[in-house]
Amino acid sequence: MFSHLPSLFNIPELKSKTVNGLRYYAIDEHLYPSVTSVLSILTKDSIRAWRDSIGHDVADFESRRAANRGTHFHKICEDYLSNKDISDYKKNVLSYGLFNLVRHEIDRIDNIHGMEKSVFSHNLKLAGRLDCVAEFDDILSIIDFKTANKLKSQEILENHFLQETAYSIMWSEITGEPIEQIVTIVTCENGETQVEIGKPQYYIKKLQEVILEFNISQFVKN
Repeated sequence: MFSHLPSLFNIPELKSKTVNGLRYYAIDEHLYPSVTSVLSILTKDSIRAWRDSIGHDVADFESRRAANRGTHFHKICEDYLSNKDISDYKKNVLSYGLFNLVRHEIDRIDNIHGMEKSVFSHNLKLAGRLDCVAEFDDILSIIDFKTANKLKSQEILENHFLQETAYSIMWSEITGEPIEQIVTIVTCENGETQVEIGKPQYYIKKLQEVILEFNISQFVKN
């Protein structure tokens, strides 16, 4: 059984809206872009090349398939960490199989502070929705669950660390709780898994550079 700590902070659910294909969140009178929208500028060229190489119809199909796979996998992880019965998910053979590949890594999580939480930062002027805040190997961490066809490259893993670093800053700004560690748990259709652990302070400078690049790109568009 996983332990869940009582919430000491009232973090409101944020409403999102799409503007020019990008997700934004409303916080009071502010409209902040999502972390994933900001970080998308790092992969837009490679995604465009990938779509051109396999054809846009195939790319659309694979994107939808991967999105559905990830959604189902996240739901299994959330219910498992919530101490719920997950046996019904066996009907979804792919997602349940991917979960079982990394179940022993997920078991390293405990003392859960929150899951699927909306967070934001007035300092970064960003918002988003994190997967999990909990202790991983007894260290308070931002934890992300990812699915993939094969092991992720270091470039993609760095993008995930940037996302988790943003969440760590948001969580600390809202709650006052420092996040010491960021964790990416990846399960792959080829049977391989990855658990990558980092420190958010190593990625703050790069995150700030990406935010600036995104803001400049939006200013130029407008």
